[in-house]
Amino acid sequence: MSYHLAKNIKATLTYYDVLDMPLTSFEIWKHLILQDIEQTGKHGVQSIGDVVKILSSGELDTIIQEHNGFYFLKGRKALVRKRIQAEKISVGKLRRMHRLVRILRFLPYVRMLAATGSLAMKNGTRESDWDMFVVLRSGKIWIGRTLLTGFLHLIGKRRHGRKIQDRACLNYFVTEDNLEIGTKDLFSAHEYRFLIPMYNERLFQKFELKNRWIAEYRPHFSLTAIPHLLMAKDISQRKKVQDFLEKIFDGLHLEVWLASWQGEKIRRNPKTSIEGSLIKADDHSLIFLPHPQGPRVFEKYKERLSV
Repeated sequence: MSYHLAKNIKATLTYYDVLDMPLTSFEIWKHLILQDIEQTGKHGVQSIGDVVKILSSGELDTIIQEHNGFYFLKGRKALVRKRIQAEKISVGKLRRMHRLVRILRFLPYVRMLAATGSLAMKNGTRESDWDMFVVLRSGKIWIGRTLLTGFLHLIGKRRHGRKIQDRACLNYFVTEDNLEIGTKDLFSAHEYRFLIPMYNERLFQKFELKNRWIAEYRPHFSLTAIPHLLMAKDISQRKKVQDFLEKIFDGLHLEVWLASWQGEKIRRNPKTSIEGSLIKADDHSLIFLPHPQGPRVFEKYKERLSV
């Protein structure tokens, strides 16, 4: 057990080193990575006590260091101060995003909103945007995206061009009947384990159930038992307003036309044909990742792990 756990601790710290993120002993346990996915089961799940025991045993002293309760690869002590600063910045950004979400939940067809990316990891910078994971009503993804994007643009909170800081980055939309993440790999397991739900606790629970595959990469993955502090509480007025607006837009029958028009626009966009891009546009998901981070992060992780 000790050998496998030490390897997994090294793998975990190496992976997060790529993301410039030192970890506490609890975080190492919580986000423990299986270096070999075949370990699931016998050598997968460990107690936090086992992790602390390995960290304090000196077994990994030639590889890792500790400072102020954070563990990191040797020579990367500067990451500790950087992480503390990033966390302070991210907390402020998340609070501002939460205030925005409390408004966005009234918009037609919006069913769930969550923070992802570096902000959800609390590893953002002052210049960073707000990566937003959006779930829309089934059968209304095109008009739902149009209304949400248009509203954010009108209030000056949509990321576009060089306008990035503290603006919503809308690159991942799915419908409520399509909650399972299509790309199942180490990076996706990391990305969606850190996801911070801000609206619709019930649908978020369904999202977690649909993505239990994360446990194949993160053996300590478990369903969230307590609503996140940034979860916007639902109110009766919200449903009344949303239902009223949806009746209006349902009557306009714009979904098919928007699907055709926007679909053609997406197909003609040069970013769609970039090698390695992840672009998906159909009635169940709208994903726009011309330069997905996953492959780059994984290559750096494997490279550093082999040193």
